[in-house]
Amino acid sequence: MTRTSRNGGLLMAGFLATGIVVHVGDPAVAAETPDRLGAPEFAQAPADATRRFDIAAQPLAEALKAFGRQSGWQFSYPAGLTKGLRAQPVSGDLPPATALRILLGGTGVSWQSTGPGTVALAKPGAGADAMVLGPITVEGRGESAWGPVEGYRATRSATATKTDTPISETPASIQVVPRQVIKDQGAQNLKDVYENVSGVVQAGNTLNAQSEVLPFIRGFESSVLRRNGLRATNVGTVDLVNVERVEVLKGPASILYGAIEPGGMLNVVTKRPQATAAYDVDTEAGSYDHYRATADLTGPLTADGSLLYRANLAYTDEGSFRDGMHLDRVTAAPTLLWTPREGTEVLFELGYTREKQPYDTGVPIGFNGEQLVSDSTSFNLASLDGRDIRDYSASYQLSHDFSDAVTLRHQLSFHRAHAENESLRPRNVVGTVGAEVIRLRYQNEDRTDDEVQAVADLQSKFNTAGIDHTLLFGSEFSWEISDFLRFRENTSNVTISDNPVINYTPPSSQPKQSIRAHNRRLSFYGQNQMSMLEDGRLKVLVGGRFDFVKGESETDGVKARAVHASDFTFRVGSLYQLSDAYSVYASAAQSFEPQGNSVLDVNDNPLAPETGEQLEIGVKAETPDKRFSATASVFYLKKENVGVVDSAHQNATGDIRYIPGVSQKAEGFELDLSGSPIAGVNLIGSYSYTQSQTLENPEDTSQVGQRLGNVPVHKARLWASYDFPQDTALGGLSLGGGVRYVSDNRAQFDTAYILDSYWVADLGAKYTWRSMTLNLNVYNLFDTHFYERASNQAIVHPGEPLTVLGRLSMTF
Repeated sequence: MTRTSRNGGLLMAGFLATGIVVHVGDPAVAAETPDRLGAPEFAQAPADATRRFDIAAQPLAEALKAFGRQSGWQFSYPAGLTKGLRAQPVSGDLPPATALRILLGGTGVSWQSTGPGTVALAKPGAGADAMVLGPITVEGRGESAWGPVEGYRATRSATATKTDTPISETPASIQVVPRQVIKDQGAQNLKDVYENVSGVVQAGNTLNAQSEVLPFIRGFESSVLRRNGLRATNVGTVDLVNVERVEVLKGPASILYGAIEPGGMLNVVTKRPQATAAYDVDTEAGSYDHYRATADLTGPLTADGSLLYRANLAYTDEGSFRDGMHLDRVTAAPTLLWTPREGTEVLFELGYTREKQPYDTGVPIGFNGEQLVSDSTSFNLASLDGRDIRDYSASYQLSHDFSDAVTLRHQLSFHRAHAENESLRPRNVVGTVGAEVIRLRYQNEDRTDDEVQAVADLQSKFNTAGIDHTLLFGSEFSWEISDFLRFRENTSNVTISDNPVINYTPPSSQPKQSIRAHNRRLSFYGQNQMSMLEDGRLKVLVGGRFDFVKGESETDGVKARAVHASDFTFRVGSLYQLSDAYSVYASAAQSFEPQGNSVLDVNDNPLAPETGEQLEIGVKAETPDKRFSATASVFYLKKENVGVVDSAHQNATGDIRYIPGVSQKAEGFELDLSGSPIAGVNLIGSYSYTQSQTLENPEDTSQVGQRLGNVPVHKARLWASYDFPQDTALGGLSLGGGVRYVSDNRAQFDTAYILDSYWVADLGAKYTWRSMTLNLNVYNLFDTHFYERASNQAIVHPGEPLTVLGRLSMTF
């Protein structure tokens, strides 16, 4: 493997052709136009043939589309009949006629068979003025890589390839957590969502606000979050109100996304406007003074449906079992989708979040391994301001089909994250057994991160010599600037107790250190997805990317040495479909990530870019009805030039410097399950076995062979729910539950400190009646005491105790 590094500036003209947008199917047209519901191969099915149904309560027009896809029936009905009507949920193995009666319950709509697999809908007393259009049928669109998912299993994704590709045909491990899982589990943050996926754990570095957003994947910490495929640098928080699905791509993704960790990537896919008007309002209340209200509004703005809107709003006000912790957050995310002509779409998105919350620095652990204070004790000062984060984003996405074979996608985005942070932060524990004291540091920061990103993709589909190709060429340009003002000073040591006495007053004069960093990236990439052999059973993927990066910084007006880096990375993979149910795949990929000139060694020299490589083989399986799937894989990852904190230097000076030339590896086995294995049952589960270690550390040979911090060997999670059949006395009721397991773990920055393993059980229940749904979730059912994560011995986070949350949802 050859890697190159080049000096030179970036040409601003390189971004003129840059941007990305997702390509989606045409929005549903109004009822006045022909609209097909269902698959023609089932059109002649007997009326009493049993089929499996899984249709959530939703607007009637959308429910009829889902019914058509699952039954094969087609409908005709008067224009406007479905307006403002809600369908009842349907679940289980039922004859279509029975399922349709349940679906239409309470709507006042009647139905009559007009032929094999065709049905006319009407309202009693509609009269002769209600003209029934002939088998009106709105084309029932299947799932897309950027849209909602029915149930717990997604079948398509664009995260791995930037093209709308079936997951079962992608030679990579890509896991999707859909909106339905988020709702059923009562997830409160991004961590609650991504921990459904094997090999993914929350970062232990709580002094970094992003640790609540960016996880460890396959042993390595993610460096950046992706939102709809684009970088979202230094995001302090993510509200789930406008999240449609969360996707985790395992392994290096540098050929499509540039500078990124080799372990994988987290991509948040946001909600899109819908053609059918719907208005959803949720209210929540729970333990520790938790209160939350959300609204999700969508529908057409024009009569022809060419302009759609969606607005997501949320307000959260909650306390904590930890003293002094309180979250206050507001989020607004309006979206417009414009379709000026067939094959052309433009999506506009805005986002705003403000979050105020103190730093939670956990509890210290004594030299004998015992917790020295109660779980609620905090070593922060209530008089300090804590964190005040404002997050702004704006983007536009254009998709244009030149023909059925050629599509251009373009996206331009702006993101700003502004954070003011004032807190006392633990450094370490010193003293002797039974007489431990904690060293604290006062820190007052003001940071603003701005980023502009543009990406362009040109996709072409064609056939040569019996081989189908999906060819993708793209370019990406990003511009980032960070302004950082910081004042900090050490306090006197504080005796560790449940009621710590902290005699510290911040100085009135705080001369702040000024740091500015400026990074530019320009990239060009290409990818070819090929389908060959009989029925296209062999899938081959090849791709490569050139990256050019320039980084500049200055501290108090003194410029540091600029960093220039360039590299070529590649990815190859193949998948062979042994049968309709089983596939095997193998892949190899590289990663490349410049560390920037703020990552310095003890001589203040910037570290070389981190590089990585992965080998992976796996098996994918799905049931004949395509409603349940599993992915199993084994992998080997190696990462070189890792930036590891020099603990000795930090303890001596308080400044963070890094050890150059460190190499690490992670290898293991992963299993992910999702879908509906039997009627009425939805399930999502995962298990991972990860062995990680340091291969080389020039400055601290004692770390060689040691496990990496924050990488548990075993991690498992299982969640399942059961929807009672609608035609029974318990129709509308759903019960769920799950377990979480994490084996013993190491602190992220002090691998000598070990966290014990733990099991945690959760429960959930849901009851739907007409347009209302009541959810009840219980977390940590048996009130298990455990440690969730740790930075070092001074910063260890107890897991949340028994917690109850109730939510009432209403749809109009």
